Amino acid sequence: MTTLLDGPRTSTPPGAPDTDAVTLLPGRAALLDVLALRRPVAGSAVSGLVVLGLVRDTAPLGAGTLVAVSDALAGVLLEGEWLARCGPAEFAVVTDDVPEDAATRLLGALEVPAAAGVSPGVPGRDAVEVLRLAALGLAIARVGAPGRAVRYP
Repeated sequence: MTTLLDGPRTSTPPGAPDTDAVTLLPGRAALLDVLALRRPVAGSAVSGLVVLGLVRDTAPLGAGTLVAVSDALAGVLLEGEWLARCGPAEFAVVTDDVPEDAATRLLGALEVPAAAGVSPGVPGRDAVEVLRLAALGLAIARVGAPGRAVRYP
């Protein structure tokens, strides 16, 4: 007999917290779980992912900056959107909006330089692949001017 427990592990082990200690946002494992749960199937609404990355000059990012960014992003979320911290200077938003439109809205809310990578949810594309493509878009966007959003093919 096969159970849900036999599938690949996408979350942290039971009892291990997946909450960022600075922003108190869910972390990467929780993000992968949410993406897996909202994975589109043929004929359903498509969830997309926006990964926002702060563009650092030379100074390290302080806790105050990270909290201010998380507060700004939380303030412009639409109903049904989900925010997580997925890296040292990266935040992710799962959205049902067009990912490029969501990226523009989210980048506009920030007072610090940032860029974004976007990836639409596509039937048959798993959570890790959605996150990977958005991260590649972010890497390309960070090379350009702040405020840029890139959808990696």
